[in-house]
Amino acid sequence: MQNYIDTLRQLNYELIKELGLFKRRANLSFSQRHLLYHIENNAGLSIQELAEVVHVEHSTMSRNIKKLVRDGLVEIYQDEKDKRRKMILLSAQGAKNLAEATQSINQTIFKATEMLNEQEIKSIIEGLRKYSTALKG
Repeated sequence: MQNYIDTLRQLNYELIKELGLFKRRANLSFSQRHLLYHIENNAGLSIQELAEVVHVEHSTMSRNIKKLVRDGLVEIYQDEKDKRRKMILLSAQGAKNLAEATQSINQTIFKATEMLNEQEIKSIIEGLRKYSTALKG
């Protein structure tokens, strides 16, 4: 079993490296893209709620959000229903940069899948879904 674990860990590193997921894309770092992705897909979360989604401490998330606000990538709004609550949303620039970064990653993945047939791609997707679910559990 240890051999499988070692192989999966190595393949995880290789996927990340080969896809260039950690390199800057559309002038965004990996961590910025990661946060913008979650903000886009969970619009209107508070800093605490976003920290829970991403599994980081509130103080870490607060620092990261301040940097994103400073860079003009996100905006903070007061919740109309609960004046104590502040919601985080992508700015127009944040949405634009995230879309460009996503397009760049999509092109990388497209090039990688050109040598695979449809059944192989479906098999990879199914395997990755199961693996992702197992990691969450």
